[in-house]
Amino acid sequence: MKNKIFHLTFLFILLSSLSALPQTKIIPHKLNDEELSLIEYKDEVPELLKGIWQGSDRLLLFSDNSSDFACVLRVFYKWYDDRAAEPPAFAQITSRNRNDATARHGENIEIKYRTLVKDSSNKSGAWELQVKYPSLKEYVYIPVCVINGNLYLNFFIKQNFYQEIPSPDNPEETIQKLIPEIYYLKDTGAASGITISPPVIKNELLSYFVDGSSVYHIRYWLSDMELTSEQAEFSDDENEYRVNKFLKTAGRLYTCTTGRSTKIRNIQKSSSLKFEYVLNEESTILATGKPYLVKVPAPGNREELQKIVDENNKRKAPPPPPLFPPSEINFHWKEISELEMYNPYTWNRRNLDLHK
Repeated sequence: MKNKIFHLTFLFILLSSLSALPQTKIIPHKLNDEELSLIEYKDEVPELLKGIWQGSDRLLLFSDNSSDFACVLRVFYKWYDDRAAEPPAFAQITSRNRNDATARHGENIEIKYRTLVKDSSNKSGAWELQVKYPSLKEYVYIPVCVINGNLYLNFFIKQNFYQEIPSPDNPEETIQKLIPEIYYLKDTGAASGITISPPVIKNELLSYFVDGSSVYHIRYWLSDMELTSEQAEFSDDENEYRVNKFLKTAGRLYTCTTGRSTKIRNIQKSSSLKFEYVLNEESTILATGKPYLVKVPAPGNREELQKIVDENNKRKAPPPPPLFPPSEINFHWKEISELEMYNPYTWNRRNLDLHK
């Protein structure tokens, strides 16, 4: 009984001492202007995205008159164009075909847009598409960029670095001077395509930190932590660098360190970028690989899209080639008839033929 009272007394004292400790106040992370822009999506289609785009297996329409979106799939070796996704109003212009390839109603996909990068020449830019599929409650995010009439899915956004120096006009003030040899290439393209169903999103991204002739490869992977403005660091025994610990793109959050650590490990270093790329005029967007879509030089409206579909569906596929190539064969009928005369299996039939 005494032991029980002693244990209860000790437990009461322990709990009282814990309650007397100062409590840590946990507050949510305050979003900065850049992070607040992540939730600013508009219905208006960006000027460079307006029109009809053609790919290897599809046609896309970002309407220049409204926020309508349409997707035409080029199936059966591109011999048939299937109006897979379109608003219900499109069927009022031309009725939909009824066959095994075309559904009774097209997918009504809604898209909003957020600008990532836009240059002053209005010849290139990068956006994040907020896609609402009719079968999903959640939004799907697809980053894209446009350079000289070509749309890319794999691209980097360049972030420059500046140095504060005294102003030549007023030494007490400082100005920012661009350091051209140092910049950061943020891997932004993470989606596999603009599709009528949710695309595949990459599990890992690879960004690059460039310092003159030194290129550092920084790997990011999916994370379930909260987005903060925390920075991570790495060094090469000579210099120490800092980059954002978290990278958010395509609606996913990526990190370059494990857990709460801010130390980037296993950095790979090279002397240059080991891939071919295309730069925009202001060198703010770097796209890699082949263009996913190419802009069609035609009015960007649903009437023009339907015209392209009708013209393609009028074509008829040529007959398939014969399984065996044709050739001139001499059967030597005389020799065959002579062999037939001495064939015992047909003796009775030939005797009957002789007495007819």
